[in-house]
Amino acid sequence: MNTRLVVNYLSQIVLYFSLVFTIPLAAAIRYHEDVYAFAIPMAVCAFLGSIVYVISKPESDVAKYKEGYAIVGIGWLLIAIAGSIPYVYYSISPVDAFFEAMSGFTTTGATIIDSIEDLPKSLLLWRSLTQWLGGMGIVVLFVAIFPTLAKKSETLLQAEVPGLKVEKIKPRLKDTALRLYATYMLLTVLEIVLLYILGMSLYDAVNHTFTTLSTGGFSTHTESIAYFNSPAIEFVIFIFMILGGMNFVLIYLLLKGQTKFLRDTEFRFYIAILLLAGAIMTAINLERFELGESLRYSFFQVASIMTTTGYTTFDFDTWSDSARLLLLMLMFVGGSTGSTGGGIKVVRIYLLTVYSLGQILKSAEPRTARIVRLNDEVVDKETLHNITAFFTLYVLIFVLSTFLVSLTGLDMISSISAVSATINNVGPGLGAVGAAESYSSLSATAKLILAFNMWIGRLELFTVLSLFIPSFWRERW
Repeated sequence: MNTRLVVNYLSQIVLYFSLVFTIPLAAAIRYHEDVYAFAIPMAVCAFLGSIVYVISKPESDVAKYKEGYAIVGIGWLLIAIAGSIPYVYYSISPVDAFFEAMSGFTTTGATIIDSIEDLPKSLLLWRSLTQWLGGMGIVVLFVAIFPTLAKKSETLLQAEVPGLKVEKIKPRLKDTALRLYATYMLLTVLEIVLLYILGMSLYDAVNHTFTTLSTGGFSTHTESIAYFNSPAIEFVIFIFMILGGMNFVLIYLLLKGQTKFLRDTEFRFYIAILLLAGAIMTAINLERFELGESLRYSFFQVASIMTTTGYTTFDFDTWSDSARLLLLMLMFVGGSTGSTGGGIKVVRIYLLTVYSLGQILKSAEPRTARIVRLNDEVVDKETLHNITAFFTLYVLIFVLSTFLVSLTGLDMISSISAVSATINNVGPGLGAVGAAESYSSLSATAKLILAFNMWIGRLELFTVLSLFIPSFWRERW
């Protein structure tokens, strides 16, 4: 392990991250609020980043995948700690502040704040901005902009971008990152304009756009999207949640006039699940709503939970057990590879399903070769083994985390849904952490366990888990 290289890159990330605080700082000046909430962390990050960068110059800049994993895994942890400083400044406890910051950057949307409207506008903007930054990836942004990090773009992007692999749209991954972020920014501007036209204030439009495309779900109102009570606004957010859950490479190609998404297996499976789950939820909710209302609330909530956004237009914790169970299952599906969504990912669900069915058929016809294909390409055994290992670890961590959280005194339904909502980066759960509740009543231990789940869920297990293997830090790995 090239430790000096890891430390040097981490110092650069912290240094570049200090620039992000200029946005909420400008908002604090605009709304005549306390600027020190953002000036202090900006100065701390700039000072420490600069000092460590100067004294940690590595002898070699050769980075292997383990260096990339260490840089991304620890980098996200450091950014969450730095991002929690504004909350601490406003008298939120360090554990709660860390929970809120980690929830923001991982686009989880779980919150410890009971009355959101009581917070300063600049802090709410910071809260939303953390989700926008975390959506496409913080390291992805820095790789796209800053040349010193771009040299090791492949190792860094592979450790941060969700899904099976980073799909290139340009020969150099730095150029791919730049174009993906350009697509992200274009959609951001488009949604802001649409929400503003439909009656949102510019402030609300910016905040909700930041947390829609990132599939994060933070709102400037305690009632979430239900506050606006507008079918038109809900429809726009519904569309952009679906876009946020798509592979951004496909969106980029669509903007270039290519319709590859129509032939993409993962996209078709993604839309099929959304439509099927929406139809089932609509049918279940007909006992509560008229058909029009059932369509409105059901499809929005299905899209919100499956894309791991976490917005609410209705307190779904009051729905039937069947409806709540369906939402709980959708939490694990998540978005597509290369999207801002969390969860297991649609492509893994698809490949696991096809592979499992093939194994069943193989037991009946052992001499018949079963090949798994994705987009007319054969999926190699190593990829299938990685997906199987990922799923196994996911289940084990889910079970262990649920048990640990239950030991803190939380009831069974709340424990299961809290872990589901955090490891899948969804946000709202059921019971004590339901749509109309927050995570504020949980113990500090439970909050730290769930914050760990957000971190490990966003970076898709391996990047974080590898940090806890002693041999990972040795010279050879």
